[in-house]
Amino acid sequence: MKRIISYLLFSLCCIIAFGANAAERKITGVVIAGDYKEPLIGASVFVSSEILKKAGSSQTTLGVITDMDGKFTINVPDGVTTLQCSYVGYESQTIHLVAGKSSYEIVLQPSAHMLDAVVVTGYQTIERRKLTAAVTKLDITDDKIGSVMSIDQALSGQVAGLSSIASSGAPGAAPKIRIRGTASLNGTQDPLWVLDGVPMTGTEIPTMEDLKDIDNIYQSAIAGLNPADIESITVLKDAAATAIYGARAANGVIVITTKNGKAGKPQITFSTKLSYSPKFDIDRLNLLNSDEKVNLELGLLQSDYTFRENKGDVAGIISRYGLTDAYKAGGWNALSTAAQNEITNLRGINTDWNDILFRGTFNQEYNASLSGGSEKATYYTSLGYYDEKGNVKGVEANRLSLVLKTSYKVNKILKVGASLFANRRTNKSNLTDADGFTNPVYYSRRANPYQLPFDENGNYIYDMNVQGKGEAGMKFNVFEERDNTSYEQTTNALSAIFDVELRFNDKFKATSQVGLQLDAVSKESVADHDTYAMRKDKEFTSMWIGNEYKSFLPDGGKHTEAANTNSQVNWKAQAEYRDSYNDIHEFEMMAGTEIRKTWYSSLNSTGYGYDRKTLTTKPVIFPNESWARSYPLHTKTYVENAYASFFSTASYSLLQRYTVGGSVRFDGSDIFGVSKKYRFLPLYSFSGLWRISNEPFMKNFKRIDNLVIRASYGIQGNIDKNTSSYVMGTYKNISMLPGITEELISLDSPPNKRLRWEKTKTMNFGTDIALFNNALNVTVDYYRRKGTDLIAMQMLPLETGFISTTVNWASMRNDGFEVALTTRNINRNGFTWFTNFNLGYNQNKVLRESVPANQTTPGREGYPVGAIFAYKSAGLDDEGYPLFYNKEGEKVTSLELLKLNSAGASTLSAEEQRNLYSYIGSSDPLFSGGFVNTFNIKRFEVVVNFIFNLKMYSRVSPSYSLTQFDRGMNTNRDILNRWTPTNTNTNLPALLSDTKRKAEYSNYDLFTTYQMMDTWVKRSDHVRLQNIRVGYKLPETFIHTLGIRSATVALEGRNLFVFGANYKNFLDPETMSNQFAQPIPKSFTFSLNMNF
Repeated sequence: MKRIISYLLFSLCCIIAFGANAAERKITGVVIAGDYKEPLIGASVFVSSEILKKAGSSQTTLGVITDMDGKFTINVPDGVTTLQCSYVGYESQTIHLVAGKSSYEIVLQPSAHMLDAVVVTGYQTIERRKLTAAVTKLDITDDKIGSVMSIDQALSGQVAGLSSIASSGAPGAAPKIRIRGTASLNGTQDPLWVLDGVPMTGTEIPTMEDLKDIDNIYQSAIAGLNPADIESITVLKDAAATAIYGARAANGVIVITTKNGKAGKPQITFSTKLSYSPKFDIDRLNLLNSDEKVNLELGLLQSDYTFRENKGDVAGIISRYGLTDAYKAGGWNALSTAAQNEITNLRGINTDWNDILFRGTFNQEYNASLSGGSEKATYYTSLGYYDEKGNVKGVEANRLSLVLKTSYKVNKILKVGASLFANRRTNKSNLTDADGFTNPVYYSRRANPYQLPFDENGNYIYDMNVQGKGEAGMKFNVFEERDNTSYEQTTNALSAIFDVELRFNDKFKATSQVGLQLDAVSKESVADHDTYAMRKDKEFTSMWIGNEYKSFLPDGGKHTEAANTNSQVNWKAQAEYRDSYNDIHEFEMMAGTEIRKTWYSSLNSTGYGYDRKTLTTKPVIFPNESWARSYPLHTKTYVENAYASFFSTASYSLLQRYTVGGSVRFDGSDIFGVSKKYRFLPLYSFSGLWRISNEPFMKNFKRIDNLVIRASYGIQGNIDKNTSSYVMGTYKNISMLPGITEELISLDSPPNKRLRWEKTKTMNFGTDIALFNNALNVTVDYYRRKGTDLIAMQMLPLETGFISTTVNWASMRNDGFEVALTTRNINRNGFTWFTNFNLGYNQNKVLRESVPANQTTPGREGYPVGAIFAYKSAGLDDEGYPLFYNKEGEKVTSLELLKLNSAGASTLSAEEQRNLYSYIGSSDPLFSGGFVNTFNIKRFEVVVNFIFNLKMYSRVSPSYSLTQFDRGMNTNRDILNRWTPTNTNTNLPALLSDTKRKAEYSNYDLFTTYQMMDTWVKRSDHVRLQNIRVGYKLPETFIHTLGIRSATVALEGRNLFVFGANYKNFLDPETMSNQFAQPIPKSFTFSLNMNF
């Protein structure tokens, strides 16, 4: 009996096993990326629940993911006839199973509307559907690059929340970029640039005031990178995205991903851009012509306004004939015929300074690249050359760049890669002086219209009216300066990146990266003996030597050479683990460490008595130690810093609807190494999203493709390298008694062992909406950022021996919102029309900051960091002099407003003087954004791009000085509209001589009361037509016969129109606060792109 039962049980098991095998099929295969021709790791291969139900299977889910080789194995019930395959960023595909076939190769093509489905943050590559952070990705194309030299110049108006204000229109000049406002009062305010995962270090952007001296050429950390080598840019904005970068992320992060080679046939590309930039028109400056200038000089010479009355050619002619007193008494008729004729001749001379100082330029760019590879190895190499001439003669820039990239898959586990970015940049400009007259942009405003640069024999005619702040007339000719001075800056930059990836399986991998950066900058400036620059140096160093007044500098010119190096080594290692269970649970975790060391050194050498022919200088015999320190011949600087970091991130997704994530990082540095408690800064973030569109109750809302809400909170950090925790002092050699000097160290700041990192707490709420088959995409974000522990000055009790110190105590807040809108307006019959609109609003407010007790201008506490304060003007009094509103709203003179004493100084306390100012606005825009329309008509593409910056203000230089108007130089026509007894209907004041209102005259002459009036604060709102581009794709039937795979030609106009609130008397609203900056130039570009 037992045998019979055993036999029956065995038979039953066999039947069940046979039945099970008969009911299933084993399917194997591989999934390939259609663009890269490489296996896709982690692609989903599954059977839909509906198909399983139809096949009579009791299973509700059935699926697998591909392994490290892109391969999969899945057992499916016999009744199943189709498989589904999907991968983020690619179009899903249905595979029809064929009887008798068990192996399949599945090729997935990139999704047309999900090309940005993967976001590169520098540390990780995150699927867009899991992204809980505020991030904007830009694919870099020709219409975005245009004819700019550096990628930072092309970001204006492209990203919501990113404002970009041009500092100058000079070649290579970097814009001022702010992401969601300013995060620091005194520390770094520029975003962190990351190149293929390596954070870059570089020069900060100058303030407008720095640009007076145009030989200070500042460029951003990625100035040498060729835009043609960039694949995409990702802007990280909130804490969820940036906290992983630690103490350098409070200002936002811009991640650059460069192009790579792809498996397949070698791809050769060639592109060229030929641009023409017309000379800018200084007619906008509204300058006086010769007739107006002569009349002005004649009128002033007869008035009681005597400041520099000997200046100007009219006064010079009259003085030469000895008729000055006669003219003052009798006017024009008191002059001799000869004198009248000479003055009349001045009226007939109208030198076109716009024509002779500025130029139209032709610029050129050439790029070539070679890329390709196999499943084992890929390569990408490119060579680029860019040459740009400035509209100011003698100002130009060029760049030669080389990129070498390769990756090699050693085996299934190990993959290595190497990248080399090398470039050489040269910037040339004119040598400028501290007063800015040798800057052609500024000189064009001040040069008299009747001034001739050359005589009939081609010899220099000197402008004796240019004198800066001194009274002594020094010979000046702008062309002599151009011919006999030079300035050149050469930068040799090298960045190398080495990557190693160990992928143990499709879930776990470890990576390591080493980044090297070296920027070597050399600067050389020369001023020959016969130059205004040397005459000025000789004038300022003159003293009684023997029986004559002469300079102690030797005869000859001046040669200055500087060598600066900025370098870093960055090592990073991290491990990542990701897993999923039945497409329900998804986990991702990453942990790593990073070590960075930076070096900066500079060596400056100056020689006098320089001779270009012999390349030699002469020794300088200084009269005393004080003069030697004022004119140092050699200076050297060396700084090094080290940083160590530990970081980790984690995220969890449920049902592809709910995602939560977090990150933590500890940053340490020797900058703040005195107290152990403050050596490491913990930074963290946590965030989450809810994909509402994936909820079952949303199935009936067919027109909603995507609906997500996001939230994040975290802390970011910032560095202030200018502050030290140690006692800082300055070495000096001071004369204590006649003939006796003492060496001493003057203490500048006390120790501060609690000096630490600045912190910014950021909260962000956002939503992403896609409607009508992705025809409408909207992203909206609201954020609040509060900076705490900001390093700022704090006043100290006098018994400490110090007036003030810098400590972590200030705070600041940024509130704002961002809107990004993309629409597909038309898509039919070969015609498409897309619109992209973005808007950023940011309200900045300094919450806590102190001012020195003796400071007479307001502090920024309670106002934006870029706050502009001014005295509220109330028109003019009966004599044409300024009136002001006091705090009671009464109209008063400056004498009454400031309670002036007889010497013109205010008798009010510093605090009372601060309270007299009114807040006008901020130099940073309240609103910024862009509006782009793209039209595709068969083979044509048309792009129209507008950018705007609104609700921003600029403090401009007064059109003329009330007490120091220099009649020897030109000015704008505002001087003709000043108050006079016959012109009382104006708000421009009369000139004030030293014979009237003594106290007010002294105040306006010695202090900045006049310059601080709201008359000289202008709205600099503007809308700019950034570019119009028309491209045409050449027919393949034509170009294939030439061996060309594809080719495109395009014409582009850039910066064609600017609509400004009020920039009369200025060349451009973005640079109106600086008279020395070149305006942003127009350009017209022809481009050709070919792929072989």
